[in-house]
Amino acid sequence: MKSDFRHTFTVFTPSYNRAALLPRIYECLEKQTFRDFEWLIVDDGSKDNTAEVIKGLQSKASFPLRYVAKPNGGKHTAVNRAARDAEGYLIAILDSDDWFAPNALERFWHHWQSIPADQQEKFCGVTALFADPAGKIVGAKFPRDILDSDPIDLRYRYKVSGDKGGVLRTEVLRQFPYPEDVGRFVSESLVWNRMAKTYQTRFVNEALSIKEYQQGGLTDGGRLLQVRNTKATLLNVKELMELDDRLPIRDRVRNYANYVRHSLHQQIPFGRQISEAQSKAMFCLCYPMGLYLKIKDQRLMQAAEKA
Repeated sequence: MKSDFRHTFTVFTPSYNRAALLPRIYECLEKQTFRDFEWLIVDDGSKDNTAEVIKGLQSKASFPLRYVAKPNGGKHTAVNRAARDAEGYLIAILDSDDWFAPNALERFWHHWQSIPADQQEKFCGVTALFADPAGKIVGAKFPRDILDSDPIDLRYRYKVSGDKGGVLRTEVLRQFPYPEDVGRFVSESLVWNRMAKTYQTRFVNEALSIKEYQQGGLTDGGRLLQVRNTKATLLNVKELMELDDRLPIRDRVRNYANYVRHSLHQQIPFGRQISEAQSKAMFCLCYPMGLYLKIKDQRLMQAAEKA
């Protein structure tokens, strides 16, 4: 219940050596037309002057600004910490290279309240579009201006691509923590897919956040991150394999190839691989493709080591 939280929103920013970008987020939050929010920054072991910058922002902020410093463990561990500490009913994950339109929180609250009160327990949150700094929509729009669905159908049924941003019920995010024992990078889709089995999301065709990709960010070099964290990637693939009935055949083939690929990276024996596969026929069909992808990954890592 909203009454169990001190604020309507927690705007959460995970940060690692991004001190230079934090003032931009501060400025966008000062301009928000909806004022019942806090800003929670979780510093994932930064080595720059993040703490000093935040201290200066705290001294002038017109809203609650909380700072948590923790050892470096990856963005997913920062999300888990924020979920535990958030005092907002809804949590908005605003990365350090993103910022909000002035009416973003107001519109997110409007869209959440547009869900009938007796139906809100069935929803995890509201997701809207990103625009780039020039105003161009990032990725594809949703098939309808208001769509009640989930991330699995959004990707595999409606074929909607590109980064999206939104708000989640804090209590739902607490129900689905990221695993912290599978590597330093865990894809967001692992948690979103788990949520999709229980909750719907309201998707709205409204650009409420702006994204400016930074060199060296998580989006930059995503394939290399997956290869270097194959344990987490394999977990994601295996859980997606359990949803075969919701995936088109092309995506099933791709997923089985990735299952082979990352199983080989983990040096899992062939017998165990085939025993864990949901479809033995699909596994055998996709095995050569997975082996090929694994070899490509090895070349990618060799090139990265030489760079």
